[in-house]
Amino acid sequence: MKYSTLTSCISLTKTMSSDAAEPITLDDIPFYECNLHCYTNALIYGDGAVMDAYMNVGDIVSFKNGNLREIFIQNKTAGNNGKLTVVATVPTYFIKEALKI
Repeated sequence: MKYSTLTSCISLTKTMSSDAAEPITLDDIPFYECNLHCYTNALIYGDGAVMDAYMNVGDIVSFKNGNLREIFIQNKTAGNNGKLTVVATVPTYFIKEALKI
């Protein structure tokens, strides 16, 4: 099967509800490029095992060619629940599968 290389854009918002590292989403969402926008409180991000990178309020972090399920976030300061918005370009085939069209 040959997939289209056309892209579509998706966005989602996540507000942390605990201080443990958790994936941005539990669903497989492949992306060509994604931007993580940090709001309200600072966050830590990484692969779930290594969580050494920080995002402060107002920061935008970019990734290329990955899966949102593999990016983990957690509150930088316990109890200060951060809010994250993700904007990503995804393959058209993914959008068609998700929308069942």
